[in-house]
Amino acid sequence: MGYETILVKKIDRVGIITLNRPDFLNAFNHTLNRELRLQVRDFNNDPAVGAIVITGAGRAFSSGADVSNFEATVRGELRQTDDEMAAFPKWPVFMKESKPTICAINGYAIGMGITLPLGCDIRLMSLSAKLSFRFAYIGLTPEFGSTKLLSQAVGMSKAMEFMLTGRFIGSDEALESGLVNHIFPDDQLLDKAIELAASIAFNPEWQLSQIKRMMRDHLHNDDMDQVMDIESKFFSESQQTLAHKEFLSSFREKRMPNYHNLT
Repeated sequence: MGYETILVKKIDRVGIITLNRPDFLNAFNHTLNRELRLQVRDFNNDPAVGAIVITGAGRAFSSGADVSNFEATVRGELRQTDDEMAAFPKWPVFMKESKPTICAINGYAIGMGITLPLGCDIRLMSLSAKLSFRFAYIGLTPEFGSTKLLSQAVGMSKAMEFMLTGRFIGSDEALESGLVNHIFPDDQLLDKAIELAASIAFNPEWQLSQIKRMMRDHLHNDDMDQVMDIESKFFSESQQTLAHKEFLSSFREKRMPNYHNLT
């Protein structure tokens, strides 16, 4: 499929999406919004892909929403409806149901450029990158579920500071606060993201999807009996899968398991 605003490739079982509007610091316009979702959906439907990496071309991961869209809204111009976009769930829900996804934040990530990665599973960051929840500073309020997701990631007090100031956050502070999992030298970020994604994609797809769902669903479930009952149900189901049987065979035969294309 030909895209205007993203680049797509696969390395073994890792699907890589690069936001590709570098002249606009990968600001999100309608086309980029749509093409990103379409390609995530395509990777989710591709049995040869086990994990997804999202990164940006040039000096930014993304500078946020395209300002021209803001100008049009202030002028009262109506947006055209897009049935294709309307068919997608809201971004955090869409990503909850997606294959494991890593955001490799390679440069500036501002506004939507950092709230969008909050919906993904793992965030990595280059040493020189800068993040900002810039909403209050530009006279707006946060979106993409970030008023919930940010406090889950860094705690309420730190989330308040980041949101209320709109200041820039360097890589050391982002790592210390828990906003990102790891930081890497700029020229190593994408390779490290692909390496981490490959270690995830090695594992069996059904098991990964159930782990993701339980981790997210159980985050605020204080009923430990219910949590353990659900875990027990899926544990029993996993024992009957071809993937678990493949592991047992590989253990007996002293070899690495191969969880894909099992019949």
